[in-house]
Order: sequence, then C-alpha cells, then structure tokens
Amino acid sequence: MCKFKSGIAVRINESEVSVVVLDGLDSHMDIREKHNIPEDRCSFSCLSRYSTPVELVPTKLDFDDKSCWKFVFDAGKPDWWFDCMTDQCIDQLLKAAKSDIEAVMSGEKYKKDLDLGRLTSIPEGFNPTVGGNLWLTSLTSIPDGFNPTVGGNLYLQSVTSIPSDFNPTVGGRLYLESLTSIPEGFNPTVGGSLLLYSLTSIPSGFNPTVGGNLHLCKLTSIPDGFNPTVGGNLYLHSLTSIPEGFNPTVGENLYLMGCTSIPNPEELKKNVKGNIYSSAKLESEWAI
Repeated sequence: MCKFKSGIAVRINESEVSVVVLDGLDSHMDIREKHNIPEDRCSFSCLSRYSTPVELVPTKLDFDDKSCWKFVFDAGKPDWWFDCMTDQCIDQLLKAAKSDIEAVMSGEKYKKDLDLGRLTSIPEGFNPTVGGNLWLTSLTSIPDGFNPTVGGNLYLQSVTSIPSDFNPTVGGRLYLESLTSIPEGFNPTVGGSLLLYSLTSIPSGFNPTVGGNLHLCKLTSIPDGFNPTVGGNLYLHSLTSIPEGFNPTVGENLYLMGCTSIPNPEELKKNVKGNIYSSAKLESEWAI
C-alpha cells in the first residue's frame, strides 16, 4: 500500500536524483504510468533500471522538522543508490507533501487514498475531502471540528474518544473499534459498515444510517427510541432484553443471541429482511 507522500526516485547521475510525484495521489503505479517510467528492472530502459519507489511518511504534519518524517524505500534500497541521494529525496518529497496538505487544507479533494497511518495528531482545521480511503490508525483522539468527507473507508481504530461535533460523511466503512462511549448527537452517515465493537452503552437519540453492517456486539442495553436503519446485518449479541417499540430497519439479519425473550416478535420481523437470531424460544419459524 502506497503511503503519503509517495514518489518515484530517478537517478540523474551518480550524485543526483530527481523524484517525480503526482499532486493528490500516492500510487506508485499511477506515478509510473503518468511519467512513462517502466517498472520492469530487467528491461533495457534506463528509466526502469535507475528508478525506485520511495515514500516520506509523517508522524506529525510539521514541515519544518525533518525528524517528524521517515524516508522509506518501498522496494528496498537499490544498488546504485548513494547516501547523498537520500537528503535530496527527502527535500523533494517534503516540498510535495507540503503542497498537497496545503491544497487539502484549502478545500481541494485528495483524489484517491490518503494514508496517514503513523500520525499521532492532526492540526486544527484539517478536514480533508478524500476520494478513496483515509487511514488515521495511530490517532487516539481527534480535535473539535474534525469532520472529513471520505469516499472510501475511514480508519480510526485507535481513537478512544470523539468530540460532540464529530459526524463525518463516509462512503465506505467507519472503523471506531476502540470507542467505549459516544457523545449525544453522534449520528454519522456511513455507506458501508459502522464498527463500534467496544461500546457498552449508547445515548438516547443515537440512530445512525448505515449502508452495511452495524456492529454493536458489546451493548448490554439500548435506550427507548433506538431504531437504526441498517442496510446489512445488525449485531447486538450482548443484549439480554429489548425495550417495547424496538423496531429497526435491517436489510439482512438481526443478531440478538443473548435475548431470551422478544416482545412483539411478529412486529419486529416486519422490517427485518433476513432472519432474526436469538436464544428466545419462539414459535415463529423465522427466529432461531
């Protein structure tokens, strides 16, 4: 997977290297194709023989401190590489990275995936619009006002708390497996699955719209009025009972494995297209 910021380093001579990049893109394949740089090292092309994929990966978006950036050979250090080329690469990639982040901060869309998986913090005002996936897997918290628009998946696996105004728009999956609580007003729009594995309770008014699966496996209770709209499966394995009026819209299956009784099961079934799985002993053929 190509990380921010990626480029192809091309040797000019024994002491110089030039890094080619694409604005708003980090795919080495796309960079090679755009700049007509073959990948096959066994070919007779000098561009192929003396080029290599490189990355400059940030732990913090500080463009004045090079210690916040790690230089990486994506395919291993080539035998033609000299140490002086490393500093040249870092300077060129740092300049390209700064240009990309400034463009994102001004509202421009990052065209495909944006992998910032090693960042431990993000600056205020950073609200990217990303055409593909957005990786922020090392963040444990996010600042107020952070509401990205992500066409693919948003990876926030390590985040343990979110601010009250956090409501991103995510076309794919939203990964929030480490959250143990969510604030009132949290109702994201998620085109794929919403993963909230660690939640043990939810506030009143939590009714997200989820195109895929909604994972709430550790919930032990749900408030009155909890009726989410879920395109895939709804996982509520740890519930032992459900309140009167519980009537979610579920495109596939509803998992209530801990429930020993279900009030008004026939009414509940009306908005569940698949099966309802529970430990309740029901005469209905659709329940297990």
